[in-house]
Amino acid sequence: MSMLAAIALAASGAALPQCSWDRPGVNPFMGDVVAAVDRYRDIPAPVRERLKARMQKRSYDEMVSITRDAIVGKARYDAQIRDMHFGQGSVCGTVTRARWTDKMQERGLVYCEDGHCILVPTVCRNVSRITRQQQPVAIAPATAGNVASAAREGGEEDPQALLELEPTGAGVLGGGAPSTAAEPSFAQIAGVTPGAVSTGATSPVPAGGGLTPPLGGGFR
Repeated sequence: MSMLAAIALAASGAALPQCSWDRPGVNPFMGDVVAAVDRYRDIPAPVRERLKARMQKRSYDEMVSITRDAIVGKARYDAQIRDMHFGQGSVCGTVTRARWTDKMQERGLVYCEDGHCILVPTVCRNVSRITRQQQPVAIAPATAGNVASAAREGGEEDPQALLELEPTGAGVLGGGAPSTAAEPSFAQIAGVTPGAVSTGATSPVPAGGGLTPPLGGGFR
């Protein structure tokens, strides 16, 4: 697919088959994080409703670490991230992190119900799907209250609060790398040129990189 075609599809809110998530924080999802779950029509409606209710209450299972080759948490997850929302409501079916360095790392909140798991990276709110491997012991869902309290006592950041802040545009340790892969990257779709994303915590938000309050609605 040509880059112009990819940009046109992204602008229309359509689905793209494959993208490179080479610069997390660029071209974040600008829609309603909770309503985005309804885009996943293969998830049974009752399960979607439970996921949405938990997301609304901020009752997530855990916060995970996303690296180039793995998703690491208390539970075990497959490394693949799929069906990632970005921009004004576009979705990428297959998401690659091949351009990440081995030191790059992002965090994300995970919500799971009946074998269906939603991942929300804190840097961009790009609602996505992951697969949790079978495990003998269930994880007790976290809540915004008890996690925030534990974070304050331990001197750590409240993970939920990160979702309510504008991304800095840095997004990753090392600032990411320009994609040379055949698939378009979210940075390219957003019109960000290589080198436009700074690694400084106070760097300005790049084109397409700011968050706005949810506008409501869903996906048609």
